[in-house]
Amino acid sequence: MLCFAQLVFSQVVPAPNIQPLDAKNGINKFKLCSFLEIHKANLKETPNPNDTRVKWYTYIGTDVPTVFEYKVKQINLGYYKNKLYKISVQFDEKQDVKTEDIKNKLEMLFGAGKDLLKNVDAKQTGKYAWEATKVYLCFDYNEKEINLYMYSKILEKQIILDEL
Repeated sequence: MLCFAQLVFSQVVPAPNIQPLDAKNGINKFKLCSFLEIHKANLKETPNPNDTRVKWYTYIGTDVPTVFEYKVKQINLGYYKNKLYKISVQFDEKQDVKTEDIKNKLEMLFGAGKDLLKNVDAKQTGKYAWEATKVYLCFDYNEKEINLYMYSKILEKQIILDEL
């Protein structure tokens, strides 16, 4: 009886749509696990003393002005052993960014995100995450900034193994 109930429940409750997230594997033209050489001409190194394992760069190219039709303030790329580990997009807060619109677009692409804050006042502050086999995606916002970031779980495992 328990197996039957589990089978019925698994058919009724939709699973997160993780396949598209793993297939996307990046934001815009930046693909996780790709080599540094691909974008090196448009990168400016920005050292991070808090994270010496990952080399951080700011993307200085002008060919990615928007994400989800909203202006981008800055794109930061973190590389581990010359492979793209993290992508961080900071939206330009001077524009009228509709955080609910971005969240809805992410949910349309990847299914419902996990509300990490479980915040009643989601219009002011929010943090949502999507996790797949190879990729972790997070969208967070507050009164000061709006960010979208993604990282490779494959390289995260490699970092942990290298520390052993």
